[in-house]
Amino acid sequence: MENIEYEIKRAINHMMETNYPRKEFWNMDSKLPNLISGIRAGDDAVVVGNTVINMEGPYPLVLGSKTALIHTTCDIVAMGAPPKYAMNAIQAKDEQEIKMAIDGLKKQSLGLNIPIVGGNTQTLEELKSCMSVVVFGELPDNRKIIKDGGAKPDDIIAMVGHPVEGDTGTRIQKAKNKFDTFLELLNQGVEVNACKDASRGGWLCNLLEMLVKAKKGIEINSIPYPRATRYLGTYLVSMSEDSLKEAVNICMDNRCPIIPFGKITTDSCLSIGNKSYIDNEQMRELRKQFPYKY
Repeated sequence: MENIEYEIKRAINHMMETNYPRKEFWNMDSKLPNLISGIRAGDDAVVVGNTVINMEGPYPLVLGSKTALIHTTCDIVAMGAPPKYAMNAIQAKDEQEIKMAIDGLKKQSLGLNIPIVGGNTQTLEELKSCMSVVVFGELPDNRKIIKDGGAKPDDIIAMVGHPVEGDTGTRIQKAKNKFDTFLELLNQGVEVNACKDASRGGWLCNLLEMLVKAKKGIEINSIPYPRATRYLGTYLVSMSEDSLKEAVNICMDNRCPIIPFGKITTDSCLSIGNKSYIDNEQMRELRKQFPYKY
C-alpha cells in the first residue's frame, strides 16, 4: 500500500465532498411521503417505495461510453435490487461523438440486459463532451434494503468481484458476474448486513464511510488490493461470520473472487495488523463532521 496516513487523509477529504449539498437538501426528504432512504442517509442509491434509483456522472464521453451504465448499476445492485431500466443524458460536440457514445451505451445495455428507455442528447459547442446515466431497480417483495451503514459487530468484511477494468466487453463481463453473484448471495439467504461499491476514493475511503455510518470499527488482517485509493468497482460486503462459508461456495460456483480481509468491531477503531490508525476519539470526531442519519 502507499503511505497509509496519506491514504486515510485522502479518504476523509473525498467523503467531505458531499457535505454541503447534503446539508442544503436535508429537509427535502420530508417532502416525499414514500421515501425510504434519501439525502439524509447518503447511501449509494435512493429508495422510493420499492424502487431503487441511482444517477452517476457526468463522465467524460469516452469513459462513459465504456462504463457509465455499468458503474451506475453497481449502486442499485449493492442495495439489493435487480436493475430494470435506465435513461441517459449526453453532451457531444458532433454526430461522430454521439455515435461513439450511443454505441458504447447500447453495448453495455445489451450485455447487462438493462434497456435504455429515454434521455436527452445535445450538441452545444461551448460545453465539454460528457454523459450521465440514471438506473432504476426494484426491490423484491420482503427483501430488506442493504444499506452501506448496516455493519454489525463480528461481521466479516469481504471484497467481492473482479476489478472492473479493460475494454467495454471485459468490463461488462466482470460487472455482470459481480451483479449476478451478489444477488444470488441474497437469494440464497446469506446474511448480508451492509454493502458498498469500492468506487471513486477507493476501498479504504468507502470502508471508512461504512464504519462512520455504522458507528463501528474494524480489524483489518489482510490487504484486498494494494492501492487503497484506486477505483475498483468491486463490492465491500459486511456479512455474518456464519454466512461466510456459504458465500464462498456461491462465489466459487460463479467463478467470482471473494476476499475476506477484516472483522467489524464494537470498538470504533480502524486497525491494520497490529497498529491502530484511527482511534475511538478520532472516529467520534469524524462522525460529527458527516451529516448522515439512519
